[in-house]
Amino acid sequence: MVTFATTVRSASLPAALRSSSLQSSAPSSRMTSATKATRMTMMTAQVQDIITTHRVDVREPLLRERLLAEFVGTFFLVMTVGIGVASGSDMAPVAIGLMLAVEIYTFGSVSGGFLNPAVTLAVVLGGRQKISCRNAALYMVAECLGGIAAGFAALAGTEKSFCFDYAAKSQSWGTGFELEMLFTMALCGIVLSAGTSNDAPNQYFGFAIGCTVVAGARACGGFDQGSFNPAVTVGMNIANYANGKATQNPSVGAWFVFTLAPFVGGTLAAGVFRGTRGNEFQEETFETEEPNAKASIEASIEATIEV
Repeated sequence: MVTFATTVRSASLPAALRSSSLQSSAPSSRMTSATKATRMTMMTAQVQDIITTHRVDVREPLLRERLLAEFVGTFFLVMTVGIGVASGSDMAPVAIGLMLAVEIYTFGSVSGGFLNPAVTLAVVLGGRQKISCRNAALYMVAECLGGIAAGFAALAGTEKSFCFDYAAKSQSWGTGFELEMLFTMALCGIVLSAGTSNDAPNQYFGFAIGCTVVAGARACGGFDQGSFNPAVTVGMNIANYANGKATQNPSVGAWFVFTLAPFVGGTLAAGVFRGTRGNEFQEETFETEEPNAKASIEASIEATIEV
């Protein structure tokens, strides 16, 4: 914008001075282009590139590496859920939150460390080309498969299982849906802000995300089982079906609540992110407005020269 202002003023100068002024503005124009290129690179960088700083230049992780990271990270998260609940410990939510933080730090630089289909959806809807729709779908499959494997691992290790069903807390489906939706919204919101925004990179993102799960589980523990993650629901429920000693299996309504509500929460989180962080998208506006501004200025200069 500074370059444009200088060019307009130069139009009223004599030819020699006008030429000198235009030449002096060229470096500024090149600098602006370089700055814009840097900004665009940062805006479209994938999450794994945002949340980490490499000591040396390395190639981008391959898709199979990212999918394996999502599988393994989700596996340990869901296994911690299964074993923690089976133990009956009041500290289970803390263990789950800490494991989530650990796995995010472990695989964040590889895949972004989503480990949750609802989070993956939120990142897609958050825009800025952080992940493609195709890769997001593959992430969700890997996360659910990791959850299923972890459910069976927890069953094998404890000989106990459980399922997600709002009836387990003697609550209505509406209570479960609301709490699952809102606390997943909070979880996806901190992922978008701490892990994908212009605020990143930082060193607290994994801890903040893990603490959100702990807070949600502790807050709604008396009313909702606190999945906040479709991969957790799928893994625990399928393992529970395989347990011949299980006294309860999830109802159709429970599947609906504990898988759909987190996706709704992720969608709401993306909407709030877009509504509160317009500066994350201002480059798109700048790119569309700049050609019109340049054309108007050039026309003004030509008219002044003709006069």
